[in-house]
Amino acid sequence: MKDLETGQRGYLLTGNENYLAPYERGLAEIKSNLQYITENSKAEGLSSDDAARLIRLTDEKLDELKQAIELRRTQGLDAALAFVRTNGGKHLMDAIRLQIAATISREDSALAASGARAESLEDYRDIIFAVLSILILAILVWAYSQIREEIMRREAALLDARRQKDLFEVTLASIGDAVIVTDTNAQITFMNSTAEEVTGWSRSDALNQPCGSVFKIVQEGTRATVESPVETVFRLGSIVGLANHTLLIRKDGSEVPIDDSGSPIRDSGGSVRGVVLTFRDFTAHRAAEAKLRETNDALQAANRAKDQFMAALSHELRTPLTPVLATLMTWEVSDELPPAMHSGVEMLRRNVELEARIIDDLLDLTRITKGKLSLNPEAVDAHELVENVIAMHRSEINAKHLTMYRELEAKRYYVNADSARLQQVFGNILNNAIKFAGSNGHIRIVTANDPAGNLLISFVDDGIGIAAEVLDRIFTPFEQGTDAITRRYGGLGLGLAVSKSLVEAHGGNLSATSAGHDRGSTFTVMLPSLESAADATATRVRTNRAGHGGTRKGISILFVEDHQDTAEVMSGILRAQGYEVQTCATVAEAIRLARENNFDLVLSDVGLPDGSGVDLIRAIRLHSSVPAIALTGFGMDQNVASFREAGFNLHLTKPVNLQRLLIAINDLTVIRQSAETLPHG
Repeated sequence: MKDLETGQRGYLLTGNENYLAPYERGLAEIKSNLQYITENSKAEGLSSDDAARLIRLTDEKLDELKQAIELRRTQGLDAALAFVRTNGGKHLMDAIRLQIAATISREDSALAASGARAESLEDYRDIIFAVLSILILAILVWAYSQIREEIMRREAALLDARRQKDLFEVTLASIGDAVIVTDTNAQITFMNSTAEEVTGWSRSDALNQPCGSVFKIVQEGTRATVESPVETVFRLGSIVGLANHTLLIRKDGSEVPIDDSGSPIRDSGGSVRGVVLTFRDFTAHRAAEAKLRETNDALQAANRAKDQFMAALSHELRTPLTPVLATLMTWEVSDELPPAMHSGVEMLRRNVELEARIIDDLLDLTRITKGKLSLNPEAVDAHELVENVIAMHRSEINAKHLTMYRELEAKRYYVNADSARLQQVFGNILNNAIKFAGSNGHIRIVTANDPAGNLLISFVDDGIGIAAEVLDRIFTPFEQGTDAITRRYGGLGLGLAVSKSLVEAHGGNLSATSAGHDRGSTFTVMLPSLESAADATATRVRTNRAGHGGTRKGISILFVEDHQDTAEVMSGILRAQGYEVQTCATVAEAIRLARENNFDLVLSDVGLPDGSGVDLIRAIRLHSSVPAIALTGFGMDQNVASFREAGFNLHLTKPVNLQRLLIAINDLTVIRQSAETLPHG
């Protein structure tokens, strides 16, 4: 600080910047020292109050020096001298000297105290040395006693080891598996009675014999000698087991299939001291395996038969629905249908589609329980579906004189869902409410949005309610609660289980609550909602455009169908749409027509009188790449895969949605018209 003042005074008197050199050097050093004090005051033993006061005074002195220099530069010598004569700088410098002197005084006092403590510690050191000497002597006495006790423990351990050895031999002799123990020379030192029985060797004859002489094994198929597991254990130093199909040659030359393993016997240091070999007669197990394979083959055959039956049943149930659904869809868009019949036809069409979905659920319950559901999502108005479901169940509602309340107050009520599947869910839940509601009861359907914007649809009834012990399993397949409820109300107990799986497949949740017996129940469906109705409108516009795009005039279709009603209705609908359609009912006729004509599309059933659609498409693929759609009642996963593999471009399950069929035909024929080649499969 003195250097800084010297440089400042020289500059103030002369105005020569060179006199500021000591000031600049001192300023840098002071800042460095202040930084050090700030970071290390505690380590250096300087109190925080002393450090803070010294830093503050120093900062104020530096500001005073800097201010005088600035006055000399800007206002001249007189202004600077007037500022210096205020004696502010002198007072600050005196304060700094006093602070440093006080700090040094305290440090000196602390140093003197440290010296006194050092002298005191020397006295303590002498005392400690004396105490340590006594302690070391005590430790030596304790160590002697411990060594003596350890010797006694070792003697006891040796005695216990002999007892353990006896117990070990008794244990090995008692277990059901055959056991042979060898030493490091692979000579037998122990054999239990089971090993005697399996090998045909007595224990007295086998002891001290090489293990390979008693335990002779060969490979069952090749009769090649198999390395003894004892030798393998010594070679690898780890547990080993025999390969399958190993035979043991008994003492009398007879053969026994065995299963065995060998384990190293290690001492406390980890060294291998021998091998313990365990094995068993595998004859009974082989017989059980053969029986199990036979049973498994029978089960697989039964399962294949079941799958074939389910596929055939699916086909037979779906096929008659196809002309019905097609006719209803034709009427629905026809201008000739009286307006009063439109709602009825629409209701019939919805119910036929729903019936097809129910058939899918009943025939493919395994796929539902595994979460492998086939969905065709689109933007759906959930409020409209609720109204549809109520209309479908109006007769049952009226029959029980039930009062229906609708509180459809959700602002976001469009969802991305398979409308038929979702209608099936609502129908199952409403049917459940009607079923268990008493006469003159009440049912409320309430919609709302949760804080996350999800759509909540609650079906509330005042019926028989659900007992607490039943509530946890209400969504289990074939669960209907108590036997009394099953006898009284009937049913399979499948609807709620299927509904929960369907809702979860849509990314939602189905839950149930009830206050107990005769206190009603509430079933709530939660589904992610679309942000606005515009999303639904856009989706429908895209679907309609896709279904009506392309040029149909001049497009020829070969329609192969042996069900006469389906053939007549579907071909009529396609011709009305502007397609040229030629029909036939057999594989042979279809192959002939495909060779004689240049069709733009093949639409074929799979189950035909003289073969299958798979046979047909394979024959067509030998000479043509014409697009082909499989239109069939066979809808199992393995069926769909086989149709695609055979060469069909697309698979549609009966009863097919007409709009979806027209979209598929349009897509395949437009692609074929715009490009001469089309990938198959």
